[in-house]
Amino acid sequence: MNDFLLHSHYVQFWSEHISLSDNTKRKYLVTLKRFETFLLSEGFVGELNFDQFHSSRGHPDRFLPIQRSVIDRFFQYLSVQDRMTDSLLSASITASKNFFGFLYDMDMISVNPMLGVPTPKYEKPLQNTALSLEECNLMLKAAVRRDPFYRQEFVLIWFMIISGLRISEVRALRRSRVNLNTRFVHVSEGSKTATRSVAISEDLANEINRYTEHPVYQKGTNQGDEFLFHCDGKQFSVRRIVDILKKCSIEAGLSRIVRPHDLRRTTAYLMQLGGCSIIDTQNQLGHKDLATTLRYVPPLLDLAKILEEL
Repeated sequence: MNDFLLHSHYVQFWSEHISLSDNTKRKYLVTLKRFETFLLSEGFVGELNFDQFHSSRGHPDRFLPIQRSVIDRFFQYLSVQDRMTDSLLSASITASKNFFGFLYDMDMISVNPMLGVPTPKYEKPLQNTALSLEECNLMLKAAVRRDPFYRQEFVLIWFMIISGLRISEVRALRRSRVNLNTRFVHVSEGSKTATRSVAISEDLANEINRYTEHPVYQKGTNQGDEFLFHCDGKQFSVRRIVDILKKCSIEAGLSRIVRPHDLRRTTAYLMQLGGCSIIDTQNQLGHKDLATTLRYVPPLLDLAKILEEL
């Protein structure tokens, strides 16, 4: 059971794809090791699955995702057991937010247990990771260079920038749910919120039409029920999308590796740049709370904090 967390697919994937300096990553891994020790002290046994973390005594076949209460006990454990200073405890909270936030963004966990945990006074302000217009163009050009004929990667990146869909929604999207005439995408599968429709541009709709008529795409067609982004009919994995963005980021010469959620933030940024209302942006991103949307729009971060305190 030693290193069951550090050797898990959660930490391995996070370590491979997170954009952090080696020094910061090492510090965060220390926190994850402490979390692992805490779980063992609580009597954790079995296979680690954050989505099936809590079992029911009355119903042994029922499980719940990891809860905020576990996180609260972990930080109490650090305060009492490890006698941490406020600054070190704040650093542990920051590391935990980064780890669980990444897993949630990557659709590896259904619930983020760090949601609602107060921001430490020592923590740096939330970094905006939206791409600039120049970075968007560089990414798209890199995708075309990598595949100038089929252009699947190009369509994928452009679609994610325009639609603002979560990676889980993009992976689960069927071609039949994309109406190229009305230019609306109907989102239901893979969504964390209610079914909704999002708009796409005319140019993107035309490119999707060209892409779906390509012979390579047609190999996996299934009367419109196939995934919009597929490989021989098979659904894209999270790792495949992450790897595509990584390769395009390097090819584009960017100073960082673009993550799927960065494209979602880019949608909010571009909508703001285009003069869209914050309500339109909220609807496009499918956020339940307006305060969440405001976190995606750089100039309004202070207003987001105000709304949370109301």
